[in-house]
Amino acid sequence: MNIDSLEIFLDWMTQHTVWVNIFIFIIAMSESLLVVGLVVPGFLLMVGFGALISTGHLDFWPTTLIAIAGAICGDGLSFYLGQHYQLQLQRMWPLSRYPALIQQGNRFFEKHGKKSVMLGRFFGPLRAIVPTIAGMSGMPAREFYFSNILSALIWAPLYLLPGILFGMSLQLAKEFAGQLAFLIVITIVLILLIIQLIKTLYGWLAPQADVLSYRLIIWARRHPLLGSLPDGLVNPKHPEIRAISSFAILLVISAVTLIAANHYLFNTLFLNNIDLFIRSQFLQLQHPVATQLANYFVLFSEYNFLLSSVILFSLWNFYKRNYKAVVFMIASLVLPWLFVLLVNNFSFSLKLFFSRFHVESHLYIAAISVYGFITIYLAKNLTRKQSRFLYTVSFIFVSLTGLALLYLGILEASTLAGYVLFGLVWVSILGIAYRRHPLTSTKTENTLTENAFVFICSVLLVVTFSYNTQIVKHKPQTNYIIGHQAWLESGWTALPAYRNDLRAFQQQPLNIQWAASNRSIINTLEKAGWQRQQNTAQLYFNWLNETNNPLQLPVVKHIHNGEYNLLTFTKLLENNQLVIIRLWPSKFSTQSELIKKPLWLGEIALAKITRSPFLNYLTTVNEFKQLGDLLKKDLDAKIVIRKRGDTVTKNSHWDGQTLLIDQPEAASNSARVTPNAWHLSV
Repeated sequence: MNIDSLEIFLDWMTQHTVWVNIFIFIIAMSESLLVVGLVVPGFLLMVGFGALISTGHLDFWPTTLIAIAGAICGDGLSFYLGQHYQLQLQRMWPLSRYPALIQQGNRFFEKHGKKSVMLGRFFGPLRAIVPTIAGMSGMPAREFYFSNILSALIWAPLYLLPGILFGMSLQLAKEFAGQLAFLIVITIVLILLIIQLIKTLYGWLAPQADVLSYRLIIWARRHPLLGSLPDGLVNPKHPEIRAISSFAILLVISAVTLIAANHYLFNTLFLNNIDLFIRSQFLQLQHPVATQLANYFVLFSEYNFLLSSVILFSLWNFYKRNYKAVVFMIASLVLPWLFVLLVNNFSFSLKLFFSRFHVESHLYIAAISVYGFITIYLAKNLTRKQSRFLYTVSFIFVSLTGLALLYLGILEASTLAGYVLFGLVWVSILGIAYRRHPLTSTKTENTLTENAFVFICSVLLVVTFSYNTQIVKHKPQTNYIIGHQAWLESGWTALPAYRNDLRAFQQQPLNIQWAASNRSIINTLEKAGWQRQQNTAQLYFNWLNETNNPLQLPVVKHIHNGEYNLLTFTKLLENNQLVIIRLWPSKFSTQSELIKKPLWLGEIALAKITRSPFLNYLTTVNEFKQLGDLLKKDLDAKIVIRKRGDTVTKNSHWDGQTLLIDQPEAASNSARVTPNAWHLSV
């Protein structure tokens, strides 16, 4: 179903409320009806009704009352059938096909007695059988209907609430949090997949580890030439250093060979296109809150953070006389570092191919092996359940760090995949060798509490040591200078026509370009009667209040290229409509003689009050034609109106009109051209 079809369907709903109410009643009744409730997706449909309430296509109270009435009738009909047919109902179709469900309902009714009718409404399949069991058991009708009505009064609003909240979140996401909501969904899905993956792999490998190791030892004895390396890795009676060193050399040679073959023999354009596609998708998901969180995760892949972690870990284990752990931990950092160093300084032009790796500060490949070995070290003396939990947490943490590097554009997707493969193989080699070979000399056996305490203290020390400067955004800042007259003639088309936002892509136009300093824009608009928006806590509390004044509600910031707008101005028109101007600094500046003025991108739009059962908030009106006239008459500045071509203005709600505002400023108040600025010829 496309958007137009959906709008037609929603319009039909608002015009035929009687049929819609009948449908709601049937669904609510079917959800509680004998056997029928097992096959009707009542919960999902109730959530859908709730979402339609939040969007204004259904009214809250009529929908809730109809759902309550349907739930009461559904339970009442099921109770009547049980009361009328008694035990013979169990032998009748379709109930005869669900003997286990009847037994479960009987046990539930015997356990909870009179309360079972109320409780059963909120327990999945029992909802469709408990009223019938109550009728078959001879429960008095007065007691049944008391519980039936009371539970229906709770059930209907409770099942509508998730849909209402979901619909409200979509409405709010339309304004300022679409990317963040989508990123949260991606992160949750990733975490759930990791949990399921670890559960499956650990559940299969943990019981089979000793058996597989024994079989590998037997195979190694039968094939002494090929089996000497794996035998040294898993056989506790043989030294592991030779095997680890040999596997390390083989791993590096294999990785370099694969990289060289991919670069010279295969078509690297395919991988580059995949990287560009994924990068472009993440650009649309940029959100300031997510960017800040990603920067914190990236910190854990920094070289100085990893080095500090290895040093503290080694000092602790040196004190505990666990010298093997010290050697393994150093190896987990050194080999990935040497591999990246080797690749970046390869003689046959691979250096250019790998220049995007940013290994000077970020060593995600080493982060995988370092944090992986720390997890193996901590899990060695834990129970199977504790170990699985620790591996899951560690894997989620490392995965989120990799996702942050991908999100910020520090690593490409193909590079990240290669790092993950190399890091997992290396930490697996170290982990197998460490767990299969006993410690030769330790001061005392570390307990779980002691290990956890030392690990937390180490993390705090490393964070304090490493995080000595403020995190900066990993985005190259480039300033392009365009001639002032060239901007007015055709250069303005080089700037984007729409907000680069997941939801607003090709929907909300950037219909203002303003050449002026920050202070000049503020002074000009305030002088013309525009109010600079400052959202206070009181304004956000007004979301909960019934108000008809748009100025009493907060104006949320919009996002363009992952950045909130820096300036927001509002003006209330005579017809009680609110006009909003949002401005972002662009990467362009205009130059006229010796005067350089920053170029701002902005949108001017109308806003309306959207009402829901719990919140009242401002949303953007999807109509952008002739809005420039509202601003043109207020400004004492040179304003040129340009119009985008039909190939750009695919949005039927915008006529392509763009205001080019040239704010006069003295040369002393404007910036001069800097030597390192890029010049754009138009």
